[in-house]
Amino acid sequence: MASLPPEQVPIAEQLLKGGIPAVRQALQTQSEQVKAAGGSAINAEPLVTLAEELLPRLKAAEWRDRAEAAVTHADEVGLRDLRAVVAGADTVARDSDSRELAAKLRDALGRRSAAERESWVAEVSSALDEGRVVRALRISGRPPEAGARFPSEVAGRLSDAASAALASDVAPDRWAAVLDAVAGSPVRSTVKPAGLPAEPGEEFLATARQAAAKVPALAPLLGIDAPTRPSRPRRPPPKRVPPPPRPAPAATADEPEAPTEAESAVNGRVNG
Repeated sequence: MASLPPEQVPIAEQLLKGGIPAVRQALQTQSEQVKAAGGSAINAEPLVTLAEELLPRLKAAEWRDRAEAAVTHADEVGLRDLRAVVAGADTVARDSDSRELAAKLRDALGRRSAAERESWVAEVSSALDEGRVVRALRISGRPPEAGARFPSEVAGRLSDAASAALASDVAPDRWAAVLDAVAGSPVRSTVKPAGLPAEPGEEFLATARQAAAKVPALAPLLGIDAPTRPSRPRRPPPKRVPPPPRPAPAATADEPEAPTEAESAVNGRVNG
């Protein structure tokens, strides 16, 4: 902004507020004010063209401001905000300084992401060590980032602990709480309940049937079929439309029309 001529600064400010639409709106408002005062309407197209030329530079400058702040506070800025700045580098980091800045951000993001995953796994393991199965399941369902996975050892421990917590000697309320936590966890497909409570009520059974869609091993205990993923209906092949019949060639003066049936019969009798 400081490097722009003074007459371009208002356009740049509108660009930062709302892009090209904001520039057009500001120009329209100003033009209406000028006409109301008795002046001529403003020719907006040259100014819009200038705004389109300024926009990439402004976006790059805005990204660089955010990127420099993120690098300075890489261990404090939110992981989502850091990820957003890194994603923006693909479109604006053109010069060597910006690419170097983007590389630092990617390193910081990788370090932060790894630390968040380790902390997540450690928290689940700690809850399992303390015998707090429901808490471990709840934490497992809140990964620090989409697609984060457990080490197979921790996932196996969590699945076994959840399976044992769903036993026939567990009170229905406790059993239902564990099941609810299992349904929201990443190990729900591997949990195998040891048995249903001794005296499940109808409300409990209705809740369990709904959860069977997420916990497949629950279906046999309830005497229902294991849910299957619905297959996508296959589209029928497009119908082939036969081409229209070709019209018969019109008769010409040199080529007489073919006789009708009646004419053929008469000619036959005459010739016979």
